[in-house]
Order: sequence, then C-alpha cells, then structure tokens
Amino acid sequence: MIQFVGIDPGGESAMGWCVITVRDAGVHLDSGTCTGADTCLNLIASCVDGSPVSVGIDAPLYWTYDGDRVSDRRIRAAVASAGGSSGTVNHVNSLRGACLVQGILAAVAIAQRWPSTRVTEAHPKALLRVWPEADAFVSKHPFRTDHERDAALGAYAAKAYHEHSPGWVDWISRESNVFLPSGRPVAYWFPECPEGHRRG
Repeated sequence: MIQFVGIDPGGESAMGWCVITVRDAGVHLDSGTCTGADTCLNLIASCVDGSPVSVGIDAPLYWTYDGDRVSDRRIRAAVASAGGSSGTVNHVNSLRGACLVQGILAAVAIAQRWPSTRVTEAHPKALLRVWPEADAFVSKHPFRTDHERDAALGAYAAKAYHEHSPGWVDWISRESNVFLPSGRPVAYWFPECPEGHRRG
C-alpha cells in the first residue's frame, strides 16, 4: 500500500483535502473539506497508515525576489493556448491570503508531523486545462465540491512527483534566487510542455 495526499487551502469550510490509497486491488480516495491547516492534517492523519509518500498543495510554496516566477509565466501561456483564461495562473502577489497562509502552514505542519514526506506545489485548475489524463482521473471519481476535486488533483500531482511521471518536471529547478517561506525543501511537479486540450 502507498498513499498520496492533496490539500486545497482555503478559508472558512473551504480547505479541501484528499488521500489517495493505492493497493493491489486498486485505488481508493478519501476526501472532505474543513477549516484550517491543523484540522486538515488531523483529518488526513485519520486516513493514512504511517506517513504519506508525498503531498501536493495547491498554493505557491516558493516565491521569487524579483518579478514573476518562470513556472507561472510558462504555465499561464500553456493554459491560454489551451483555450483557458490567463487569469487561471495568477501572480503570487495577487492571490488571496487564505491560499498563501494556509498553504504555507500546511507545508510546515506536514514537515513536523511526517518529516520524510516530500511536498510539491500543485495547480489543479491549470492541470485540468493542459493535461488530459488529469481530466480523465477526475471523471472517475465523484466529488461533492471543487475544493475536494482540487485536493484530489493535488494528490494526483504528488503521485506524479513520486513516480517521476514522463512529461513532468520540477519547475523550481528552473527558477533562480527563490525564497522558501515554509523553510523546508519543496518541489513543483507539473507537466513541462503540456499539450493543451479544450474542454467542452
């Protein structure tokens, strides 16, 4: 058995979480919504056996000292070329506080609770637009809210990170002069040159 976690940080009753459990018999998802990083981690802990292998968090986990992140520029362009809105991938300075603060708090809490668990940034809405397999994954599982769906896509990205899925790269390795607000090593595992697809 191997487990992957996704977190979609948000405000009151809007923090999505998901645990993907992979067994020989297949894949099982547990998911829900809550308020706050501490409650979120406790709910996740009730669904994992030991430590999850990796976690995907839908929030910027690294910042640059000057200008836009390379990853944001490139992924924004890919989303636009796939027929999506360039506003899907915002500049870090324009994001809501709940996303930024709860995302960093979650990354710190994960490092404290599960020191061996690796953490990657995730961008579920961009992933849905540019990576058809993500769309296929979502269509197999019913979700009560978009927060749960986005958390599940965070776990999907965490699985791709663990497996080093073909076509995916660690975008943080292409940045220079970055700041890690959590004080912990993180990755940003996302498709390198995604083939955009228009959703009907």
